[in-house]
Amino acid sequence: MMKRSNIFILDVIYLVCLVLTSLVSFTVFAGGLIWISFWINLVASYAAITALWLFVRYVMQNMERFRRFVPGYIAIGTVLVIYMGCVIFYGLFTGIADQGLRWFVLLHVVTAAVAFMLCAILLIYIRSAIQHESHEQFNVANLSSIEQALEQLLNTMQYPSNLSVDYDRNRKSVETMIELVKYSDPISPASMERTDRQMLMDIELLNEELASQYGAGEVMDSERLAMQISRLQSRLRERNQQILIHKS
Repeated sequence: MMKRSNIFILDVIYLVCLVLTSLVSFTVFAGGLIWISFWINLVASYAAITALWLFVRYVMQNMERFRRFVPGYIAIGTVLVIYMGCVIFYGLFTGIADQGLRWFVLLHVVTAAVAFMLCAILLIYIRSAIQHESHEQFNVANLSSIEQALEQLLNTMQYPSNLSVDYDRNRKSVETMIELVKYSDPISPASMERTDRQMLMDIELLNEELASQYGAGEVMDSERLAMQISRLQSRLRERNQQILIHKS
């Protein structure tokens, strides 16, 4: 309700600004309604006010995104405010602009084009930053899931009451993998996402296989278990090496 009321107030302010701009323009240049420069400046003023209104409205509706990328959005707002200031400044020369109408039109077009290009560049930067942050969060979540799956595997390996030396060695190998995951770089290229997901699936399958065998009163062959853990460990080390090579 608060957001809707704020947006309603913003819409009212926008309409008031349009009305005031019209009143000032038709009052100050009451005798210049036949001037092309007058109508060009009036339309440009409407466009500048509308652009700023749309921007502020978007920010109010996407406040969480704005808080994550404050400098970028503030830069866009600054560009739009400067553009509106330029349009107002150009309006001071409306009375004499018809004598150099081509230059007056060119000035408005160039100003609008520069403002548009700056806003487009800033939007591209913000979008790129959002994608980069989402990718980082996804990678961190993947590593966290792998770590949790390994800890669950370690807990599952404690079920047998008579642990052999080989099983104790396998548990230490899993503990080493957990440490490797903790100190792994979460900022990985997109090509590594499939590797991380496959590794997570393999760990979960191994854990399910162990749990089902323990539940049936059986014990998984220690050599086979050691081979699978060693394979997972090698893949994890290879993953970390590839990330280092990619960043070097």
